[in-house]
Amino acid sequence: MKLDKNKIQISIGKNPSKTFYKLQLLLKDHFPENLKTKFSLQIASGIFTGENGQVFTDEVEKIIYLGLGETSKVKIRGVAQHFFQFGEKLKKWEGVGLEIHIPKNLTTALPADLVVYQIVNSLEQGAYAINVLAKEYKENSKKIGNVSFILQDAAKLKEAEKGLKRGKIVSRYINGVRHIAHLPANHFTPEEFVSRSKEIAKDNGLKITVFDEPQLKKEKMGGILSVCEGSDKKAKMILLEYTPIKPITKKKLAIIGKGLTFDSGGISIKPAQDMHEMKYDMCGAATAIHAIGAIAELGLGVPVIAAIGVAENMPDAGAIKPGDVYTAYNGITVEVQNTDAEGRLVLGDVLSYVGKKFKPDYMLDLATLTGAIIISLGHEAAGVMSNSEVLTNLLKEASVSSDERIWEMPLWDEYSEDLKSDIADIRNVAGRAGGSLSAAKFLERFVEPGIAWAHIDIAGTAWRKKTSGTQIGNGPTGYGVRLLVDLVDKIGKKK
Repeated sequence: MKLDKNKIQISIGKNPSKTFYKLQLLLKDHFPENLKTKFSLQIASGIFTGENGQVFTDEVEKIIYLGLGETSKVKIRGVAQHFFQFGEKLKKWEGVGLEIHIPKNLTTALPADLVVYQIVNSLEQGAYAINVLAKEYKENSKKIGNVSFILQDAAKLKEAEKGLKRGKIVSRYINGVRHIAHLPANHFTPEEFVSRSKEIAKDNGLKITVFDEPQLKKEKMGGILSVCEGSDKKAKMILLEYTPIKPITKKKLAIIGKGLTFDSGGISIKPAQDMHEMKYDMCGAATAIHAIGAIAELGLGVPVIAAIGVAENMPDAGAIKPGDVYTAYNGITVEVQNTDAEGRLVLGDVLSYVGKKFKPDYMLDLATLTGAIIISLGHEAAGVMSNSEVLTNLLKEASVSSDERIWEMPLWDEYSEDLKSDIADIRNVAGRAGGSLSAAKFLERFVEPGIAWAHIDIAGTAWRKKTSGTQIGNGPTGYGVRLLVDLVDKIGKKK
């Protein structure tokens, strides 16, 4: 990063760019007078008037004009969507850079650090190639050009520089989630999860503890162990601990992640169609370890623990069967009526362990837990179910600032009724109605009293098959990293 008068710069590609496009952001109600003359024909015909999303390219002068609409209607979400697309263009331009000119009125209407932060995030994600096992991947990653920001309001430069630094760090961890989530299960096993966690711990001075099968048996973690009985890949529980150098609060946050590196459904096997997508069933755990990495590298002043349960759910002669009963870490007996509802078994043990051993003030879990949440919310928001209004409100605030949408769902006791078992304390599935909600009520049984807890079902937001209204295209999205980073900010500021 280089600071030069009213300019800040980042390197997205591997080599300096020799050719640049100038990208001029334009607000419809603050259209520069000289450009009104230049675009008189386009304005008269309505081809380019500065409306949100309108683009006009002057190939002779290498200038791209991007309309953002009227100042009062500009939303950071819309700006981010445009720049994801420009990030994708950087991949195709092969070394051509981008010089982004930000008008004063934009950084007056919106905080300069937020504008630059979200632009950097979107550019980095758009420029990231997910064909990580293809021959051309390494070659193409070296051809991406650099990006500079020119601020019309030089007084906002320092503020913008903060956003650039934060965006560069956070986007790297978002793309880290996307990278490992996109790897197939034979390339990213539970053991590989351990290796990636160790890398993040080493880079950021985090304490790491890995529970292998003998330790899991010693701790009597029946949920995690039962899920992996049909696989030759042994289950793991991984703990990462971040202690800030300059803490600003004594409040402690625990982030729990579901890490199924592949979920065939087990004996209750899934349909063959789209089963390959079940490599994404580890996105909650991937988000947890990368979020704590970003939090640590940013030096945020809140103590954080990330704990993930990692396993593979496969059918085998030794696999857990429908009707089997296991004893969880907290002593609850669970009847497994559907082996494809396995993520909650893993999460239950991790939630119990972290609650008992660390006693966090706030605890949340992220999991691609239910298809039912997609029926409810589509792919535009994650569902949140919580026992704490305080934590829910903190998450809502973080959702707004991070532009990662959540939607609060109920956690009423009535949703526990169908979890009653004839033979055990609880069964792992209820009926089809309210599937996401009964799953959350199952998890609630593993939360220690007095802990503010939230369950975030990211089944609809962790990956997508095609672009559908948001800035992320095909494949894993890295959803949750920005949300958690901003949540830590909110916790640190809470009195």
